[in-house]
Amino acid sequence: MGYKVINEIADVPIPKNTGDFRIMSRRVVEELRALRESHGFLRGMVSLIGFPQAEVLYERHARFSGAGNYNRYLGSLKIGFNGVFGFSKVPLQLMMWTGFLTAAFSMAAIVYVVALKLLHGNSYPIGIPTVTVLVLFIGGIQLAGIGVLGEYIGRIYDDVRQRPPYIIDRAINAVIRDARGPGSGTPQTRDHI
Repeated sequence: MGYKVINEIADVPIPKNTGDFRIMSRRVVEELRALRESHGFLRGMVSLIGFPQAEVLYERHARFSGAGNYNRYLGSLKIGFNGVFGFSKVPLQLMMWTGFLTAAFSMAAIVYVVALKLLHGNSYPIGIPTVTVLVLFIGGIQLAGIGVLGEYIGRIYDDVRQRPPYIIDRAINAVIRDARGPGSGTPQTRDHI
């Protein structure tokens, strides 16, 4: 179920039911090492760099001795949250839209309460409906504000991670300049990089 949720909202497709144990080429390892992830979700990071993947089915035998420290439920939740928060902004957007919808609902309720008060006059109960609607409105506005703030923080987070927008597999007849900037160094031509 966790893989299904992650794949519905993730920015990259992540193969289902994969483990962290894998055979990788040196090139893939070097590209993974270049990523600056502090809470790495390896299954997503391998998909992010975009090299072809294939599955190798094997039978996992019981542990020979001792016991592992991995908690099947809490460990899986931690891994799942790393996948959701590392590869999707949907939770931030969900918070923002929930706030906007709550604020819109409470605005409609405010109009409804005022209309009932105008229609029924002094016989309409004062206090509880008004306070409830106003608390909902303030809560909705706050949640929407936190969601908007979260959108900005999500963009900052994307910039801080410095994930490459693409990885160049190879270049043919490319002109490479010094990394210090344009015009510095002597251009070099390489047939293969």
